[in-house]
Amino acid sequence: MRNEGPEQVLEVQRVLEQIVAKQIPVHVGCQLLTAMLHNGNEWVWSDFDEYYSLLADIPLPDQYLMWNQEALLVKLKKLDLYEEQVIHLAKRLYDELKSQE
Repeated sequence: MRNEGPEQVLEVQRVLEQIVAKQIPVHVGCQLLTAMLHNGNEWVWSDFDEYYSLLADIPLPDQYLMWNQEALLVKLKKLDLYEEQVIHLAKRLYDELKSQE
């Protein structure tokens, strides 16, 4: 089932804006976009799902305090490897969605 209503597009754009502005970590953004993709928003690029699979072992921000801080820092360093790629991808999808308005 396709899920292409204006509300879904706005929600995706909101997440993309947050990724680009670094208001949310890229693994959180990829997780949100992956959920949207699997909920029928087939126009969300599967690249975000691929990045999420690479970053799924990184704890979510609300779990940070439960982690040993040294171990957490090691996990978070992994974000540095993919952050710019995900931000660039988010910009591209955002621009594409805006051009279709």
